Amino acid sequence: MGALLPPPRDRFAARVRSIDAPTAARMHGRSWRDHPRCPPHAALALVEASHLTLEGGAATGELVVAQAIAGRVVTLLARLHAIGFPIASMRLVDDHDADDDRSMAAGNSSAFNFRTIAGTDLLSQHAFGLAIDLNPVQNPMIWPGGGRYVPAEAAPYVDRRTLRPGMIVRPGPVTAILDEQGWEWGGDWRHVADLHHVVWSR
Repeated sequence: MGALLPPPRDRFAARVRSIDAPTAARMHGRSWRDHPRCPPHAALALVEASHLTLEGGAATGELVVAQAIAGRVVTLLARLHAIGFPIASMRLVDDHDADDDRSMAAGNSSAFNFRTIAGTDLLSQHAFGLAIDLNPVQNPMIWPGGGRYVPAEAAPYVDRRTLRPGMIVRPGPVTAILDEQGWEWGGDWRHVADLHHVVWSR
């Protein structure tokens, strides 16, 4: 099949594909590692989907997620599109050499990345394709007190009192969708507000 072209702004389109040889080559040694706990390619899926942009246009992006939740991811993206929620960028983290800090700094929304939780030896839910980071610049990770946050590019968005395009807040339409569909939102965590992080929890 040919490339999925951006549809008109008011129309959502998506497809789910297996991890083919070219995609596997993009991921190998980056987001995908030769490790006994790394999911096999057959357990992952490539989701290609249209999304609205911060500039008011339409684009097509891609996420690698667990094959078991690929349909759930499409449903989530369709709902976000329907309410007009824009996504700054949606590219494989491999386009940033699977460097989470670089991907966040670029405002990139991504999913699968076989890595540990920062500062620990524990595997992240991203390592299994069960978590998505949405607009990390507009939705930073903020530690209690607000003096520490990542990425640095998110400084204008640390103050959450004024809602701007691409932000996720509670109460709000995005968190209502996440609750309805069974996604856990990192913004609800007490030890740190991981505002861009959503995890499939059912």
